[in-house]
Amino acid sequence: MSYSITTRHTKKGVAFDLYVRWKGKRYRPLLGYNLTPEQADEAAIAMIAKIQRNEHQSPAPRAASITFAEFLPFYWQTMRVKKLCDLARPESIIEAHLLPRFGDRRLDSLTAEDGLAYITARLAAKAAPWTIRREWAVLMRILNLAVDFDKLDKNRLKRVELPDVANRERVATKEELKAIKQKADERRLKKIGSHEYDPSEFWRIVTVAFNTGLREAKILEIDRTWMRKRDDGWWLILPPPRSRLKQTPRELPLNPAAYEALRSDVAHVDGRIFRRWTAAAFSVFWRRLTTEAKVTDLHFHDLRHTFATWLQNLGVPLEVRAALLGHRLRGMGTDQLGGEAMTSRYSHGGYGWNQQLRHAVVLLHTALLSYNLSYGHLADDATPQPRVANARKAGEEVWWSQRDSNPCLSLERAPS
Repeated sequence: MSYSITTRHTKKGVAFDLYVRWKGKRYRPLLGYNLTPEQADEAAIAMIAKIQRNEHQSPAPRAASITFAEFLPFYWQTMRVKKLCDLARPESIIEAHLLPRFGDRRLDSLTAEDGLAYITARLAAKAAPWTIRREWAVLMRILNLAVDFDKLDKNRLKRVELPDVANRERVATKEELKAIKQKADERRLKKIGSHEYDPSEFWRIVTVAFNTGLREAKILEIDRTWMRKRDDGWWLILPPPRSRLKQTPRELPLNPAAYEALRSDVAHVDGRIFRRWTAAAFSVFWRRLTTEAKVTDLHFHDLRHTFATWLQNLGVPLEVRAALLGHRLRGMGTDQLGGEAMTSRYSHGGYGWNQQLRHAVVLLHTALLSYNLSYGHLADDATPQPRVANARKAGEEVWWSQRDSNPCLSLERAPS
C-alpha cells in the first residue's frame, strides 16, 4: 500500500499528516508534531494498521473555522506590524470586492471553484487583468496568513489560474510630449469648486516625471522640505516607501529642469508643492490633454518607462538607472556570503557614486534641451554652491555619505 507524508507549519510546530487510500476511501490523519523521519514512518505504519483493522477513529471534528470577515483583524494587525505596507489599496480592495463576495463565508469552505468564479465575475465587470491580479494578491495574503495562524488547514485557491498580463512597453516620443505641452499652454486656469488648476503647473508635474522617473503619487506628494542643497547641486530626499512592491530611491539628484519645475514662483509655507492637485483631478487633466493632443494609449506611468529608456539610450549603466528608479538588482553571486546581493547591502554610496547619479540626470537634461522639451540652462555636472561645513575640498577625495545627518549636507531649503 502506497502512502505519503506531508508537513505543514503551525503554531505548535511542524505537523505531519498521512495521506493514504484504503478500500476506496481517503484517509488523512494527523501523525504528530515535530517528528523525525523515523518517527513519522513508524507512526504512519501504525496508523495504516489501525485503518486496515477498522480501528482507526476519526479525529475529533475540527472546530468550525471563522469567517473571512472575522479573520480580517488578524490581517490588519499583521500589516500594521510590517509598517512599510501601504494599507490604502488593500483596504479599498477588501471593502469593495472581497468582503461582498467572501465576507460571510467560512475560510474552510472556500474552494478553487469560488476563486475561479470571482475572477470570471471581475472579467465580466471589465476589470483590467492587472487590477484582478492586485486583488488576488490581497486575497492570497489573507488566506496564507490564515494558514500560518492555524485558522485554515491549507489555501485551496492558490493554484487558480489568473489572466495573463503583457508587460507594458509604451514609451512617449518627443513629438507626443510636445503636443501635450502645446495643449497645456493653450489651456486657461480652471476653477472647480474651491480648487484652481493651473495648466502650467500640470506641465511642471509632467516635467518632473520624465526628468526623475518618479510615479504620479510620489510627485504629487513632494514636500518642499524634501529639497536639499549640497555642494554639487539640489537633491530630493524621499521618505521610505509605504509598499515593498513600489520602491523609490532614497535620494535623487535634480537636474536644472526638475529643480525649476519644483521651484514655485509663488512664495508659500512649507508643504506639498503641488498641493492644489489631487490624483483624481490630475488623471482627468491627463486624459483630456492627451486626447486633445491626439496621443493614444499613453499612461502617465509610461513616463517612468520613458525616463528609463532615454537613460539607456544615452549609455547610462544599468546600476545607475536602477538606483535612480529605486529598483533592486538581483544578486548574481552564489557564494555563502551572498555575493553581489550582500555587497550591495554594505555599499552606501559616496561622492563618486553621487556624481554618477547626477551626471546621468544632467545628461538627460542636455538631450531634452536639444529637443526643446526642457527649460533651464546647460550646466556642468557640479554647479558651484556655497561651501558648507565639512565639505569636500578641491582635489581631495573624501568619502561622502548619503545620510541626512552627514555634516556635508546643507539643510538650506528650497527658495520660495
